[in-house]
Amino acid sequence: MATSPSHQLGEAIGDFFESAIINYLRPVISRKGYYLDYRHPRPARGNRREVIGTDLNGNKHKLDIVIEKGGSETEAGIPKAFIEMAWRRYVKHSKNKVQEIAGAILPLVEKYAKNMPFYAAVLAGEFTENALSQLRSQGFYVLYFSYSEICSLFESTGLSIHWEENTSESELQNIVDSFRALKEEQKNRLLQNFFTTYQDRLKKLADALCEALDTTVSEVVVTPVHGITRILESVDDAVKFIADYDEASMAPVLRYEISVRYSSGDEYMMKCTNKTKAIQFLNQYIN
Repeated sequence: MATSPSHQLGEAIGDFFESAIINYLRPVISRKGYYLDYRHPRPARGNRREVIGTDLNGNKHKLDIVIEKGGSETEAGIPKAFIEMAWRRYVKHSKNKVQEIAGAILPLVEKYAKNMPFYAAVLAGEFTENALSQLRSQGFYVLYFSYSEICSLFESTGLSIHWEENTSESELQNIVDSFRALKEEQKNRLLQNFFTTYQDRLKKLADALCEALDTTVSEVVVTPVHGITRILESVDDAVKFIADYDEASMAPVLRYEISVRYSSGDEYMMKCTNKTKAIQFLNQYIN
């Protein structure tokens, strides 16, 4: 079934927007020695186009951009950043979209928590301040371009993409046809205008991303916890037990408490019940 002109136009704008962010970040990521994955046939995933992430519960999530350490076209790497992009024409759709983004990314951030992944949402069109604040409160770096800003950007090439809910199908089709008729020179100018006009905002995104990618483990604190757990019936009994406890005696190790501290000031903690699990946990940080 053919899609409506408004849907086609939304897809065209979204595709331009996604391509622009990829083209801006690709050289930045390459200089850092990381791999930028996006929707395209990739041998590492059997030449499938879609970028798919799987969370701890086995649920699969479609993704826009994943930045990997040690990744290549033929080898899957370790996810270090997730960047989602979205275009929405109307405010009424913004809340559902940010919930969709959070629902896809946060389970993956949990899965790769030990890598301290960076995660961002790059949004364009009509989004409420509440929707943007919701993402920020969940730890997302949010980069937002308003609908009027995007309209002005396209007008710089002589193309008006402005439409309302009462815009006729024929008018929308004319916009779609004009969009598709843009010459390569016009597309390149549009891209350069985007980079120039929003240089400051784009650089802040790149800087925040690079800061996250540059984060390294600064120290590891290992605390072997000795002792036999006692369950006591009263506070007085607990006080007596602590007062009489011989700290010099070497009781069996209950667990290893490990704190991995990063150069950014972040910290990731794990409690392991035995040496094997503690070593396995730390080995994940050795690449």
